[in-house]
Amino acid sequence: MSKAPATRPERVLFVHAHPDDETLSSGGTIATLLELGAEVTVLTATRGERGEMLTPELAPLFGDGPRVAAHRETEIAAALAALGGPAHLWLGGSGARPTDLPERRYTDSGMQWGPDGRAVAAGDAPADSLTAADLGEVVDDIRAAIRSAGADAVVSYADDGGYGHPDHVRVHHAARYAARAEELPFSMIVDPDSGQADLTVDVVPVRAKVRAAVEQYRSQVTVDPVDPRDPTALSWVMPHGARHQAPAVEAFRHDADRVPQAPQTFAEFSRQGKVTAVVVALVLGLVAGGLGTVTHQQTLGGFPVGIVLTSLIVIGLTVGIRLLYRSRAMVAAVGIGIIAATQVLSSVGGQSSPLVLANVAGYVWTFGPAAVTALVLAWPDLSGIRASAAGRSGTADRA
Repeated sequence: MSKAPATRPERVLFVHAHPDDETLSSGGTIATLLELGAEVTVLTATRGERGEMLTPELAPLFGDGPRVAAHRETEIAAALAALGGPAHLWLGGSGARPTDLPERRYTDSGMQWGPDGRAVAAGDAPADSLTAADLGEVVDDIRAAIRSAGADAVVSYADDGGYGHPDHVRVHHAARYAARAEELPFSMIVDPDSGQADLTVDVVPVRAKVRAAVEQYRSQVTVDPVDPRDPTALSWVMPHGARHQAPAVEAFRHDADRVPQAPQTFAEFSRQGKVTAVVVALVLGLVAGGLGTVTHQQTLGGFPVGIVLTSLIVIGLTVGIRLLYRSRAMVAAVGIGIIAATQVLSSVGGQSSPLVLANVAGYVWTFGPAAVTALVLAWPDLSGIRASAAGRSGTADRA
């Protein structure tokens, strides 16, 4: 799998579950993008109300959700400043909530460590927690954040949330749905050694910024001192005692590209496709012209079934192609094909040709296809007006 250096989307939205997640899992990329001049916004879903308080002076806060939330708000503000000052939004708050809904807070759902060492649901998530919220509401809030940030790309966790935390998993699904709904690329944070990365970012050059940011989260991690032998090394101890070594690169896997929609109109075809479509239309016209020339004189019990059917075929082809593909070129090709086939076949017998007689059916078949084609070519194309009206309607719906 090929690897690429960090690119520079104009505006990137990072969606994370709790304060500290943005720094511990993607802080180097955030700092790198900011140094490149990109506009970065961090969207945090909860304030980590159920997080542990590691230091003795903060330990009394544990279990007091509002006080923990207030403290962790100060931590994330300091950490983001250390990374370079990305914009910051809280999920459900200003800029990350549809304007027709009152703002709300999503609280930490909590977790516990499973027997395999991965996080699992705590089983007592409060009613206002992220995982208890309707997924559609969470998606809508992230879509609002995408729009207010003017994001060109969205980044969040992989489908396992990194280590299984239920809030991380919920954020993955909601962010992915939101990115797809907004037709934006979505990338997932993966282990650099997993072999799944589509993009890797060298974060060693911004290590000092990341260290400064991690050190702001004294309630959540204990940062190891700088190693004089390797000043770029960075490690910390998590609340459950596991030591985490910051990687030299941060890695991301892009969401699978959606299957592109097949072209719906002639204007959406490639150049080769347009040429092929016109040739096919010409062939259809030649076939219709040949059949019409041979059969237009047929009657059934005195009824001119031949000219009626051939006229319906001409009208159906020209009108159908114009409505389906909105293409004058294809309609003209059909008309030319019909007229050419008629002229070639009738000229075989000269003035006494038995195929096109000097009667009503003959005159209708001789001049009718040209008249129908001209009329179909002449009517105005209203697709642009319809698209403009649809766009105004969509804008009004979002306002």
